[in-house]
Amino acid sequence: MYLTVYLLLLAPAVLAAVGPRLTRQLAPAAAARMLAAISAVAALSTVWGLLVLAAGGLGRIAEVIAYTRPDPAALAAADPVPRTLGVLAAALLSCGLSRLARTVWRRRRETRALAGLRRLPAAGDLIVLADDQPDAYALPGRPRRIVVTSGMLRALPVDERTVLLAHEHAHLAHRHHHYATLGEMASALNPILRRLRGELGFALERWADEDAAHAVASRTLAARSLARAALAGTGRGPATALAYLRHQVTERVRALQGARPESRRSAALLAASLVTATALALADATSALGRFLEILHP
Repeated sequence: MYLTVYLLLLAPAVLAAVGPRLTRQLAPAAAARMLAAISAVAALSTVWGLLVLAAGGLGRIAEVIAYTRPDPAALAAADPVPRTLGVLAAALLSCGLSRLARTVWRRRRETRALAGLRRLPAAGDLIVLADDQPDAYALPGRPRRIVVTSGMLRALPVDERTVLLAHEHAHLAHRHHHYATLGEMASALNPILRRLRGELGFALERWADEDAAHAVASRTLAARSLARAALAGTGRGPATALAYLRHQVTERVRALQGARPESRRSAALLAASLVTATALALADATSALGRFLEILHP
């Protein structure tokens, strides 16, 4: 197989190392979108790179050759993949897909467990739970809900409650759960991408923070609301929820105390270039796989 096939397997490590550094130089909304794109292309390069190597290696075992009867000269001229490498690639791919299946099953189970919560009486999309533990989170889906505990409402004055609700509304309005799910699926396929998943979660919270600050026209008020909520409790909601107190609260408060962030064009261009280069490698590897399959089926 061609060199680009091996580069595909290196790409996730490079993207996981460089992506967070670049996206921290972008506005939160742009950072979240770019991290989602990076996660998607890194996960795809993992799956496709392993698939191509598995096909290249396993396609040379005696049983396959006996069945397909390829042209020996053409097969010898093709970029060779050692059989052991093909077997290893197939094993790694199976492990990744197995982790993905378990992750999907766990998320579906957790979503079903929250079905009763969605059916509780609501004021619009707001549910107030009688719970002294301060907590707040958004539940996407149908019907979508914002869940706030009575403990959280007691901890915040009225103006800061407005910030909290605006934050959770932003999660629902921008469908942040899709981004979060993408990050989780990508890290299941390739554990190297767990850093991207964490960075994406942080970017989503910062995006909602900035929307809330804009909604109340006060960055100071938004910072104060988040800080007071964090001091009141450490509730982070269900695993599948978008919780107010999840992901680096101290750093988020510090960011709200500064000026509204703007994206650096150079960082955006470099991140987009990395995604594009990986996509081109994917296309080239796909072409290589197609040529190899033609050899196996003359």
